[in-house]
Order: sequence, then structure tokens, then C-alpha cells
Amino acid sequence: MYILKYKKINFTFIFILLELILGILVQTTKGIVTTVVSYSAIILAFLYSLIIFLKTKSNVNITIGLAFTLLADFFLVVLNPIKQLPAMLCFNVTQIMYFIKILKDQNKKEQIIHLVIRCTICLISIILTILVLKEKTDLLTIVSIIYYANLITNIIFSFIKENKNLLFSIGLILFACCDAIIGLSVLSDAYLNINNAFINFLLHPGFNLAWLFYVPSQTLLALSTYHITK
Repeated sequence: MYILKYKKINFTFIFILLELILGILVQTTKGIVTTVVSYSAIILAFLYSLIIFLKTKSNVNITIGLAFTLLADFFLVVLNPIKQLPAMLCFNVTQIMYFIKILKDQNKKEQIIHLVIRCTICLISIILTILVLKEKTDLLTIVSIIYYANLITNIIFSFIKENKNLLFSIGLILFACCDAIIGLSVLSDAYLNINNAFINFLLHPGFNLAWLFYVPSQTLLALSTYHITK
């Protein structure tokens, strides 16, 4: 038992070290190399979670969520030109998987309250999006806002549930930070004319701010499977 635990710790240490190296390379490489390095970081997170899942047969929702994240990033990172709508649909499945994981730890009353709050947040988000964008509203924006509403709701309920997993919760927060940067960029380019010094800095900081959040987010989400099963 001690030998197996020792191997698991070493395996996890190597995983963290590799993700750290890949995260640095994302910021210091260009072109096709950056694409390969970026996608490799997401592949590695999924593989780590998959190996943990195969050993424990638990945390299936996190593993499936990372699998759909991997598929979403295929459309956004690997393909040229990118395919935003399929990617966002995959990201929605990811958040649904994390939602199911959170729901499993709640009793029936908590589940009902959770569902009502989640549906309300999604509905309000859709209405506000339509009011702000008006005729510029399209399917991509609706799918994207539903995704982000579910992500924010997942963050909230991951912190207030009884059996907290801080690695999972912090991973979701970093995920949201990454998507906030990307969302601002899309809004600025395609929907709204944003002229604000702070937002302009966030969009053009001189390094890849979105991936500065994204690689750690996927690393922590993958590590959260170890956190539960150690």
C-alpha cells in the first residue's frame, strides 16, 4: 500500500512539473509550437484524470468534463479556422458534468433549490444578453452566456456544498477568469466598441493572460480527482 501511494505521489509530482513547463512554454513560444504546447497541456490534464479514474472508478464527471474540454479546445486551438459554436457546445457539456458532480453531494431539498437558482441565473443571463446586444444577439452568444452562467453557478455551489474540494473550486475560478478575458476580447472585436484603459490592458497585456489562467485551471481540476481519492 505504501509503495502504491509513493508511486501515486511521484506520478502527481511529475504531472504538476510537466504542466508548469508547458505553461511557461505557452508564454514563450510562437506559431505552431505554441499550438502544440497549449493543446498538450490540456491533453495531459485529461490523461492524468483518466488514469486516476481507471484506478479508482470514481470522479467520472470530472474526467468526462475534461474530455469535453479537450474536444472544445480541438475546435479552438488546433483547427484553423476555429469553430466557435461546436467548441462552446462542448464547453457547455463540461459545465453540465461539473454541475452533476456538485448535485450528487446534495440532498433532495438542496438539489431543488440548486436547480431553481441555476435556471434563474441562466434565464436572467440570456435576457440581459439580448437587452444589451439587441439585434447582434446570435446563437453563439446565447450558447456562450448559458455556459458562463453555469460556470459561475458551479463556482458558487462548489464552495457552499458540505464536502468541499478547494482544488476543484479554485480550478473553476481560474477557468472563469480565462473565459472572462476571452469573452471581453470577443465582445470588443465583434459586438461592442469597448474603449477603456483597464480593459484594453487586459486584452493586450503583452503576454497570453487567458492561458496564464487556463493551464492552472485544468491542472487543478485534474488534481481534484486525486484530492478526493487519496
